[in-house]
Amino acid sequence: MYAILLLSETTLADHDAARIAQLHGDEDVEVHLLVPADAEHNRLIEALDEVALGRLRDALDDADPSPEQAEQDAMHAVNASLDKLRAVGIEESRGSVTGSDPVPAALEAVRLDGTDEVIVVSPPHPVESALHRDWASRLRDALELPVLHIVSGTDRVIS
Repeated sequence: MYAILLLSETTLADHDAARIAQLHGDEDVEVHLLVPADAEHNRLIEALDEVALGRLRDALDDADPSPEQAEQDAMHAVNASLDKLRAVGIEESRGSVTGSDPVPAALEAVRLDGTDEVIVVSPPHPVESALHRDWASRLRDALELPVLHIVSGTDRVIS
């Protein structure tokens, strides 16, 4: 069975679940999904990302959820995403909530799970990507595995 470690900031879009299911054709795939509670981003870089994407209002929004709300939101994202993965035929799927930086949990999961590939699904973060501080870049630096970075809801892959 081909083991995929999947990191997502939010609930997977239907398109993302379908795309992940299609990546390896008829091969049996298992997915371990990690979703961080309140994904940690440098607030300045996050604001620059929003400006770069033309979302000035979002750049000025600094409201953070409570830790309890962030945990609850992440658990909802895990459960909803697992439902979507199972609906597209990935029956062997499980997930969990991580701390705000999922990279250490991802490295531990790779070590324990015998992961074959890592997939990161996230909205665009142009500044983090350009600085190679996004999750996929950090995981590529730390692992000798393929790391695929998909822009959520699209077919766009970031290298």
